Amino acid sequence: MPIHIRLFSAAAVLALIMPSHALAATVPFTFTISGGAALLGAPVADNPVGVLLFASGEFDPFGPADYSESGTITFTFWPSGDFAPASVSNTFTASFNGGSDTFTGTHSYLFGPPTASGQTITSAMTILGGSGLFSGATGSASATGTNSPPPGPGDLSPVFFTGSGQITAPGLAAVPEPSVLPIVCAALAGIWLRRRGD
Repeated sequence: MPIHIRLFSAAAVLALIMPSHALAATVPFTFTISGGAALLGAPVADNPVGVLLFASGEFDPFGPADYSESGTITFTFWPSGDFAPASVSNTFTASFNGGSDTFTGTHSYLFGPPTASGQTITSAMTILGGSGLFSGATGSASATGTNSPPPGPGDLSPVFFTGSGQITAPGLAAVPEPSVLPIVCAALAGIWLRRRGD
């Protein structure tokens, strides 16, 4: 077998076994979401009312996202006598790259006792599907955050939370890191040119 064929074969094997930092089929991520929630009705104790949340987010390693949720929120009288949110059950969409890539699922919240500055939130996300890069996605995440009292009746309630999770999707299959391929191609071109000169 000619030497340049053997060298090409060796370089191809090397490219395949080199470690990659690209996305794998299951990808861990962290996120930060900041936005506002609006009620779709008058809150009554223990009676769910509609709620919408519009926000922006940063999902590492996927980048910035437009984030939205809709569903129901339940209010209750806490032992302190305060009337405040107790739980939320929503569906969510995280939209990337102008909407070409999304993942969707359910998001539930539990609120802590209200204070003068707001309430703490713990939440759980279940990823149930997606489009584009996230087509067929599954996964989960958890988060903590805060909910602040709205500035006035009918105004948005500021919501902020951060968390982490993982997502699995066929579109996230591992590929060679982009920087590896140009190096291998350049090496092969150099070998070929050298063989031509001999």
